[in-house]
Amino acid sequence: MPAPGDRVVIRRLLPSGQASDVLGTLVSDGDPLIVRADRDGAEHAIPRAEIVRAKSVPPRPVRASEIRSLDLARARSWWSVEREWIDGWLCRAAPGLPGHRANAAAPLHPDAALDRLDGVRAWYVARDLPLRLTLSDRVLPGASGLAPAMQPTEVLTAPAAAGGADPQVRFADAPDAAWLSLTGTAAPLVTSVDGVALFASIAGADGAPAAAGRLALTADAAGTTWGGIGSMAVAPEQRRRGLATRLLGALRARAADAGASRVFLEVTLENAVARDLYRATGFTHHHGYHYWAEAR
Repeated sequence: MPAPGDRVVIRRLLPSGQASDVLGTLVSDGDPLIVRADRDGAEHAIPRAEIVRAKSVPPRPVRASEIRSLDLARARSWWSVEREWIDGWLCRAAPGLPGHRANAAAPLHPDAALDRLDGVRAWYVARDLPLRLTLSDRVLPGASGLAPAMQPTEVLTAPAAAGGADPQVRFADAPDAAWLSLTGTAAPLVTSVDGVALFASIAGADGAPAAAGRLALTADAAGTTWGGIGSMAVAPEQRRRGLATRLLGALRARAADAGASRVFLEVTLENAVARDLYRATGFTHHHGYHYWAEAR
């Protein structure tokens, strides 16, 4: 039987005696099965007694427009300290703070092009920053020829609801010093969001956070709400106890409660342990991206 998150085709025998196929994403493998149809996004509840055949099929190809749309939700979840739209590029900057994402321009409008970078370059020069671009797969013509590609990263998505609320996962509207210390993040960045940011943690025996993560609720280009999961961290002495899995489930459930049907997260290709964890909990590949910086 396919697992939740798989793209499936389910053949069912209706009470009328007719056979019917449902093609989509398996949301739940209980009884009934819940399948979100590719055609219209509607969720179908299929009693196991009606199932004639169930099999996994290759993922539906993701269109470039869908990548750009999700990239807007991703950008809104990490809005940075300064930002400005220039010639179809969203320019973001956080002078003095580390991290590529906070100091990179993204081609989020169809007008963005590699031959329209003069204004973008000048914006970063004014802030004494290099021109750095974040480039997603298949979105920008000619981008694949830029080298070197830095920090290749996967964007993974999954259904929002992943189970009931976990009473030991606490949510706050702002991060405290312990949360920031465990996640290794800067408050001006994690609190900057075009939407809502929530800060989750599971306390250890000493009361300090043993695991922590962030949920950003933002909208894509179509106005659809997404839950963006990030800043995931588990204290070294608390690892291999299932805390990350519990935290992921709670974040996904909270996203569903807030009206999101899907969640996304990002993981670098070199982080094999995290990639395995996310795939084991139902996340699937949506697209990839990397950074490129102009030599100064």
